[in-house]
Amino acid sequence: MEVTDELISDMVRVKVGSWTKDDVGVWRFSPADGQVGKNIRFREGDGVEAAKTKVVAEFNIDREREKVELTYEMPEWMDVDGGVKPVPIHIVSDDDMDMFLAMRVDIHEMKLYVVPMPMNMMLEIDGFKMVPLIDEFAFGEVMSKEEFAKENRRRLDKEAGDNIICSQVPREHVGDSGDGPLGWIGGSYAASGFPTLSAAWRHYKTAAEAVQNHGSPASVLEPQGSSSSDDNRVTKLTRDLFSDFERAATSSGDVRSPSETQAAGVGQGDGAELNNGNEVIPNTNTEQRNEPPETGMLRLLSLPVHTFARDAAPVLDDNDPDGSERTRLVVLDVDYEGDELFVGRVFKNRDDCRVKLAVHAINRKFSYRNDRTTNDVVIVRCLSDACPWRVYCVRLEDTDYFEVRTATLEHTCPIEVRSQYPRQATTSVISQIMKSKYTGAGTGPTPIAIRQALMDEYSVNVSYWKAWLSRELAMDMAKGSPMGSYGILPTYLHMLTRANTGTVTDLQTEEDGNGDSRFKYCFVALGASVRGWSFMRDVVIIDGAHLRGKYAGCLLTASAQDGNFQIFPIAFGIVDGENDKAWEWFFTCLKQIVPDGENLTFVSDRHSSIYTGLGKVYPRASHGACIVHLQRNVAAKYKKRILATLISKAARAFRKSTFNEYFEEIERVSPGCAEYLMSIGLEHWTRSHCYGDRYNIMTSNVAESLNAVLKEARELPIVSTLEYIRGTLMTWFEKRRGKAAQHKMDLTPKVEEIVQRNYERSTCYEVIKINNEKYEIKTTTGLSYVVDIQNKTCTCAEFNLLRIPCSHAIAAAVRCDLKVPLLAAPHYGTFFWSLAYNGNINPVPDLSTLREVPDGIATRTVLPPITRRPPGRPKRTRYLSTGEFKTQKKKAKRSCTRCRGTGHNRASCKMPI
Repeated sequence: MEVTDELISDMVRVKVGSWTKDDVGVWRFSPADGQVGKNIRFREGDGVEAAKTKVVAEFNIDREREKVELTYEMPEWMDVDGGVKPVPIHIVSDDDMDMFLAMRVDIHEMKLYVVPMPMNMMLEIDGFKMVPLIDEFAFGEVMSKEEFAKENRRRLDKEAGDNIICSQVPREHVGDSGDGPLGWIGGSYAASGFPTLSAAWRHYKTAAEAVQNHGSPASVLEPQGSSSSDDNRVTKLTRDLFSDFERAATSSGDVRSPSETQAAGVGQGDGAELNNGNEVIPNTNTEQRNEPPETGMLRLLSLPVHTFARDAAPVLDDNDPDGSERTRLVVLDVDYEGDELFVGRVFKNRDDCRVKLAVHAINRKFSYRNDRTTNDVVIVRCLSDACPWRVYCVRLEDTDYFEVRTATLEHTCPIEVRSQYPRQATTSVISQIMKSKYTGAGTGPTPIAIRQALMDEYSVNVSYWKAWLSRELAMDMAKGSPMGSYGILPTYLHMLTRANTGTVTDLQTEEDGNGDSRFKYCFVALGASVRGWSFMRDVVIIDGAHLRGKYAGCLLTASAQDGNFQIFPIAFGIVDGENDKAWEWFFTCLKQIVPDGENLTFVSDRHSSIYTGLGKVYPRASHGACIVHLQRNVAAKYKKRILATLISKAARAFRKSTFNEYFEEIERVSPGCAEYLMSIGLEHWTRSHCYGDRYNIMTSNVAESLNAVLKEARELPIVSTLEYIRGTLMTWFEKRRGKAAQHKMDLTPKVEEIVQRNYERSTCYEVIKINNEKYEIKTTTGLSYVVDIQNKTCTCAEFNLLRIPCSHAIAAAVRCDLKVPLLAAPHYGTFFWSLAYNGNINPVPDLSTLREVPDGIATRTVLPPITRRPPGRPKRTRYLSTGEFKTQKKKAKRSCTRCRGTGHNRASCKMPI
């Protein structure tokens, strides 16, 4: 997954007003009085209706009285020859809106013009969306729907009457005959592009009089007010675009002078006819033909008639050797990672160009200076003015690539100048070189490792401080900056929820003094974990671990243990610290997944905030203290090592009678310790007195192990931390799903091992049947136990509390030919094990694509919490708990191969031979 800080497009400048034409016929937008332009953020794919809704909300337009239409205009600089007047473009569809936003990515000066109007009005701007013609005018202005419908009805009624008139014209004046004044119109005026017969007749009359009197028609393109046979109609607004055609028509040699037209016999009866180009052509008796309407247009453009009758030849781009070879060479140049410089070499971008130039200089042991560096040009020269070394790179058009245009690579500088080459190893250059080392999981090389790598590969010695800064920059580029990570956190949580069905997330913020939203709490529970919890035992292990990133915080975890005794993460929370409010909020979110109940048990250390939060959110659940933490506290307080062993045995005892034996021993050794343990509450630290079921979970080692796995993640930005957790769980679920599918036994592998050990112990027991359900088991030591097969109990209490068949229960099952796996709880079965990991954990889509993110989430701004980083180097190892100490690693003793003694080797041996 690629994390990026640039997720939302730039703001679009929006103005409200109306369109009018100036004195020279150019469309101009006039802003409305009292309305100031605003910047509004639009996202491609939302559509035109969503854009209108945003505009109405931003400008406080009354939805009940007015509506808005969206328009825009191409920049004037796009008119290359100056002969085309720009026309407003009306946005009427979602594709039009996407086209505007796409063009605006490259043309930032484009603005969105909003035209408000009453609800009963409509806007049609000619030139982009061609509008229907009604007789002699087009709808280029605002016109009410009632007037539009009335004019349409008038047109239809008139057309029906004209059709009757046309049908009554004699046959010799209709159709393909060239006789009479209607010969060039044809049998139907609609076939020639006229809306009505009267319109066709008026145009014919006007054109004939213009040729006779003035030598030029009123319009040489289309009959005024007529509609062509296709969708490209010419109206009074778009006719401005064809001014060049009209000028060409007036100067064309095909339009004759008045004297020529009179000589040709215009208006002298049947001796001549007028074609669509308004050129008078004498009739002949041998051939009567009706020239196509487009012929005049082709003659006007000085093109032969057969120009548009030819088809385009097929062209296969793959067969273009020059183009494909050029593309291949550019790709090879970009992918080339060597340090050689040559004219024509292409770099990926400006930063890549600067890094490759620096690496080139470092490897060849010389230094240079930046003579000029802009967005389009990079010019570097040798540090010595007398040296001719110089490289000139420019950005290729419409790309981020930089190409070496000129390069003088000869060096004549002295050693004193060349010895300054380590200065090229700046923090930005080192970070670019090491950036690839920090992608993916993990924290990458340490500053010491960076220093060693630079010395080994580039012979450059940098300080520890520069290596540390380079590491910070490289991690920011690879994983995102800590501050920017909070900004994309709402989007990440939304995308995570969409990618993983059933995921539960929550984000809490608080306002600072400036009214900005700052991060406070975050909760994440993946959908696969939520569904898998149903197949776990009702024991939740909770713990917290401090974050070691730029901003202080604490990572809270809630985990379970699956049937194979492996960690099953349920939920994670990132809070400001382990305090009462944070734990209470975390438990409130967790309650959506793990409901409260008398059979539920929480295991953790004895943090006071955990007790407070559980008492408010989970009043019915039981709580068990971690025995390891309790042992450390007792060892630190009472200074007697034997107490730790006695406490462990007393806490893990299955029967209360066994517990009493060990606790009496504790009282004899240290009465104060016994009183301290009683004040804690026996139900909190013993298995035999616990109100709920603790099974085999007597410590919080599950949570501690999970914290150890996430040790590296706690140094990363918050989104990278969550992504690290998601990737870890995705790997765990996939591997365990495969294990469960391949496992053929009824019980999980670890439970099978326990059952096998219990079976070996049961082979020497004597089994006496009491009835069909109960059996008496006698051991070799003379102890007797009663096993109830039906209720799955044993008087040893191990079977009752662990729900795994003890050795006595296995002996009874063998006696009655009962399958041993049937005695175990279903949570230990392979079936439940496979169902627990049946859900998939999917990766988060690329955050650079925000097409489906709601506006409320995509535009939500979250700032990092206001925290103060403690002075000094960030601590990477946790503080030891009370009574905890580091175990010293045993050093291997050296032995001498000469005298076989210890403490020295053969080289330092002083023993006589």
